[in-house]
Amino acid sequence: MDFATTLKFAHVLAAVLWVGGGFTTIVAGVVLAGRSSAQTQLAVVQAVTLLAPRLFIPASILTLATGVTLLFVAGWGWQPFTVLGLAGVIFTAGFGAIILGPSCERALKLANTHGPEAAIPSVRRVQRLAMMDYAVQFAIVFLMVVKPSWSDFAVFGGIGAIITLAALAALRPLPRVTI
Repeated sequence: MDFATTLKFAHVLAAVLWVGGGFTTIVAGVVLAGRSSAQTQLAVVQAVTLLAPRLFIPASILTLATGVTLLFVAGWGWQPFTVLGLAGVIFTAGFGAIILGPSCERALKLANTHGPEAAIPSVRRVQRLAMMDYAVQFAIVFLMVVKPSWSDFAVFGGIGAIITLAALAALRPLPRVTI
């Protein structure tokens, strides 16, 4: 097995751990939202804050590092899937570090000071933002598989529409919950 193949394996493995791990926590949060106590729902947020420095951040860094290395080692260069994939990875890693991580920590602090029920609206907001982030991550995975050319406007339009719809859904006002 040559170096490029080894790098490609490391790249895909890191992406699977990053995207799959995050997707699993989103699904757990959504499934538990209507079926469990506030304390149980907060356990998912707690798990995310524990997993972030141990899994999500290292996997995102490894995904980025092996992807950039593959640009040169595999000779892929600056094709649409590499340029947009790189932009997407930088966006979603930054979004996780700047928005999602601190939002999870705020929800947990709110639960500690005002009780688990008071934090549920914050938990819902985090879930919606995470879904928007994962629309971007799934778009990146799609780009890596399809590898469109710059002239594939329909592909880019479809990806843009999906990300836009996910952002609009995530950013719509939350219904007021009375506690």
